[in-house]
Amino acid sequence: MLQMIGAVLVISSGTALGIANKQRLSKRVSVIDDWIYTIDFISNEIGQNQTPLPLIIKMLLEQASPYLKPVFSEMYKRINEQSDLSFGFHWHTTIRDFSISLCMEDDELEVLRNTASYLGRYQADMQLSGLNHTRTKLTNVHNSAVNILKSKGDIYRMCGVALGIITVLMII
Repeated sequence: MLQMIGAVLVISSGTALGIANKQRLSKRVSVIDDWIYTIDFISNEIGQNQTPLPLIIKMLLEQASPYLKPVFSEMYKRINEQSDLSFGFHWHTTIRDFSISLCMEDDELEVLRNTASYLGRYQADMQLSGLNHTRTKLTNVHNSAVNILKSKGDIYRMCGVALGIITVLMII
């Protein structure tokens, strides 16, 4: 009886690991999608309304997705507390500090951090050009992440189940 309970626990834990990895991939796709929306929003505000960046961050704070709301909350707080530092510095360091919770790969985060090199530094048309470039890169990353989710999402779950079963067979 005890072996049976142990077997069920081992298989369940393996399955849980697989499901957790699939959920991480799903979150990554959602976060990248949210960043694409955010880049579009910033582009529209800069291009059409010429809204200042701190105000854009405040607007994003109010309407951001649950994944990005903490990022913009912290960024807005830093902008208000340390107004003598550049917007680009706040953008870069905040994204760096939230890199783990965003579930994105290093190269994907680098695309976002590189946005700091032009955002708030140049005229609107140069910023829009840079944002368009960032959007293109994020769209490519999003498509790649969706393909990975489709191809590996169920594999992670099945590998978790298989890991549990193999471990049980080795124990017995």
